[in-house]
Amino acid sequence: MSTPEDPRTKFTKPLTRPGAGAPTRNLPARIEPQPQAQPEPPASEDIPGGSGGLARLLDAVAKMLHPKVPAKENPDPVPTPRAEPAVFTIIVAAMNGDNPDGAASQQIYKALDLRQTLKVKPLPRPFLLENAQDPAQVSALLINTRHVLVDENADLLVWGDVSKDGYVLRFAGSNLPDEEKPAVFGPQFRLELPLNLGEPQIHMLYAATLAAADPANEMQRAAIRRLLPPATQPLEALAVKPPVSLSMGQQRSILLTHAHVCTATALAVPPSQADEWFEKALNAYLAAEKRQGRNDPAWENGLLHKYLAASLTARAERIKDKALTYLQLAVKHWRIAAENLPRATLPQEWAAAQTRLGVALHRLDLLTGDSDLLREALGCLQAALQVHSRAEAPTRWADIMNSIAQVLEVYGEQLKNPEVLQRAIDACHLVLEVRTRDRTPLAWASTLNTLGSALFLMDRHGGGVAHLDEAAKAFEDAHAVFKAHGSKGPAQVAARNLGHVQKLLEERKGRAVIDPDWR
Repeated sequence: MSTPEDPRTKFTKPLTRPGAGAPTRNLPARIEPQPQAQPEPPASEDIPGGSGGLARLLDAVAKMLHPKVPAKENPDPVPTPRAEPAVFTIIVAAMNGDNPDGAASQQIYKALDLRQTLKVKPLPRPFLLENAQDPAQVSALLINTRHVLVDENADLLVWGDVSKDGYVLRFAGSNLPDEEKPAVFGPQFRLELPLNLGEPQIHMLYAATLAAADPANEMQRAAIRRLLPPATQPLEALAVKPPVSLSMGQQRSILLTHAHVCTATALAVPPSQADEWFEKALNAYLAAEKRQGRNDPAWENGLLHKYLAASLTARAERIKDKALTYLQLAVKHWRIAAENLPRATLPQEWAAAQTRLGVALHRLDLLTGDSDLLREALGCLQAALQVHSRAEAPTRWADIMNSIAQVLEVYGEQLKNPEVLQRAIDACHLVLEVRTRDRTPLAWASTLNTLGSALFLMDRHGGGVAHLDEAAKAFEDAHAVFKAHGSKGPAQVAARNLGHVQKLLEERKGRAVIDPDWR
């Protein structure tokens, strides 16, 4: 009785030779340098599938590159160079729509398996969608993809569809995607590639995989800093002038991927090198926008502007001397994103656009002093709470409420209005019911710092020594946590704030009049 074939072996068989009922897949040689000492390659009959023309050709080439050297009587031991260890574990799922021989899935698997820094594992089943154009269906698959990653102890899943027109690939991590982050490869992001992958497309797939991976530790973060910039450079020619043989959708997808990868690179390199990568990302996003079709759904345009706005916001944060210019551009694109993303079918993306627009408006007000921006910011942040409720998403709810408290603090100071400042204080107290010193110490300390500032301003505009005492306690606790966790910048801010409050308390004590006791 024959043993049933393991479906995973489909990913590791030699590719089907031309004329055998499947299209040819042309892959370059492994990109990383190979060890100098190699064992003699086996004869063609020992290679799985050796009867194929491709296997015999590989056998012949291997013998040419590694000729047999006459053995010495007492050969000196030759140390084998140590291969670079794999840093990320990647799962490649079978492509939906692939042929029974799995050739299209093999091509993606082998393209990533070329890289020594990736440990690639096959998943011999596809993720099926009744309607791949329905964003709600795509988002619903997130639970299934996360389960696979947890079961396989992997970092990233590459899955998608294949047809005669090419690949539509998607990326999924083990955590829920944070739609507020720049260069996020969320469930709606697609990398569309032609059916036959050339070297430029394989480079793009590798760079996108690195950019989509969410580093879980310092070793992986260091690997991204080291690997991503050189992986991004070969994409320049493909992105500057996408081949006209590609469809408009494929061209747009390649440009969006290049923009995402450039943004991720800008966040990985030192600040002095970041602006060049941000500029490349901006140009690629704008080029992708020009390839939007008239009949494309509005939410596609909303996503593109969300990606662009997030990149510009990150650029404003890293390039301080041009922060005002980039923030103004970011606000423009956040507004377009918020208008075009539907809350009903893309609630996470819509809420992310509302939240980031509110935060960007707050920061823009700090640079311009325009109180109208603060009113708009409050409206955006409060709208986001319609999606992120305290009961269902307490962490995200607390983040948004903390931003609301910060906006109210600044707005109350501008208006010199104790009622607005009291709303800021109340918002901080609500946030502190979710953020605790034990679970989220740095976030807890950040909210305390906002609370202390609001109490200090309430004392200035509303009076009452009790507000200053509470402010001093808030700053003191915040400073202790920041210092304990090595957060030097916030610790210095909290220390300065505490110093101002303590000085004012001392001055008031010195001016206090002691009523005489007439008894």
